[in-house]
Amino acid sequence: MGDNYQWETFYTDLAQKLLEYRDRRSELFDVIRGLAKDQPLMNYFHFEREDWWGSQDHQIDPFSVMAAMNRGTTDENRTAIAKLYAKAFDITSTVPTEFVGIPVLDNRKSFFAGVNEMWELFIIAMNVPQDGQLPSNFEDSFNSVISLSGNGIGMVSMALFWVRPHVFMPLETTSRGYIAKHYDIDTTGIRKASQYVQFLSDFRDKIVTQTPELGFPELSQKAWVEFNQHDASPSQGNVATTTPKKNLEDAADVPNNNTDKTPTETEMGKNIILYGTPGTGKTYSTMQYAVAIIEHKDISVIQQEQYSDVFARYRRYKEAGLIAFTTFHQSMGYEEFIEGIRPVLDDDETGESHSEISYEIHDGIFKEFCNKAGAPISKSGNDDLGLNKNPRVWKVSLENTGDNGTRTECLANGHIRIAWDE
Repeated sequence: MGDNYQWETFYTDLAQKLLEYRDRRSELFDVIRGLAKDQPLMNYFHFEREDWWGSQDHQIDPFSVMAAMNRGTTDENRTAIAKLYAKAFDITSTVPTEFVGIPVLDNRKSFFAGVNEMWELFIIAMNVPQDGQLPSNFEDSFNSVISLSGNGIGMVSMALFWVRPHVFMPLETTSRGYIAKHYDIDTTGIRKASQYVQFLSDFRDKIVTQTPELGFPELSQKAWVEFNQHDASPSQGNVATTTPKKNLEDAADVPNNNTDKTPTETEMGKNIILYGTPGTGKTYSTMQYAVAIIEHKDISVIQQEQYSDVFARYRRYKEAGLIAFTTFHQSMGYEEFIEGIRPVLDDDETGESHSEISYEIHDGIFKEFCNKAGAPISKSGNDDLGLNKNPRVWKVSLENTGDNGTRTECLANGHIRIAWDE
């Protein structure tokens, strides 16, 4: 299939390695949990949550393992996971650096429900020959999987595509639209396995007569390129990419406020909300957005950089007071958020031990946060002086007013002199 589809051999080899754990499922869980300890990109698994994994007998299905490479993130991050798997499972085939033709999962739902059901479907799929002849038990297994909450046909068909890309066509939204437009097949009514199996048969017939040179991976790629025409421009450097250009490691959904801006310098909206279920990368993404806002860059430019480099700049900006991070908690009241009155003990001027109580207004977390964010603006409206609304100001006298030796020496050498000396 060429270098653009280098992932195919690796995915097939990985799936074959995972199949070896069909009777050692708890062992596979331990392997993946161990890998996740040192790889932040896999934090979304939350292996520390006993309420999740204890209910599944500490087992993980192979499709969820492969899902870590197929989320809405950069190719560099996906390659990092692939390298981790290659070492852990002793895979000798080339680790992919491009993932063209693979639609990605929503970062908010990157693993599957029903560990036993998913294992059964995986085993059946791995035994399907390349001619696509499906065994009689496929439909029952497929229906069992999609009946579980969260396992839609689009998501499950994508998983099958990972392990048998020439047998199963993914039916996520983008591919459905492409198939309807170019092959006149309506997939909106597919709700069960028999309908999906019939679709595969009809679709293959259409391909033979219309585009015999194309397979499912190429068609999946074409669907995404057509849907994301702005991602297929030569300036992107990879016209075949199928990964939507949004973050999400990490990841949360963010409205695009910069459609008319250049990718190297842009202004973001004043109110950006990252949302998603726990573990989907919202905190991870806020650091990238903070750096992008300060540097007046498009978020996609920052997301293409190494996260360690971005994080280092984030820490510098935070130490410089350009970024503040706070957490709101539902147990906090108005006094903690905005402002509240607090009692203060005032000793009298004689220093006697008896004291009187007075009350002072103290700023809450959010008000203090807003005060620090405010800065005075010049009358022109263009010059940000970089000062807080309530700055502390010190006066330093350089020997005397007017020109003198101390003042000249300090200005010439770029330093300041403190205290008296001869």
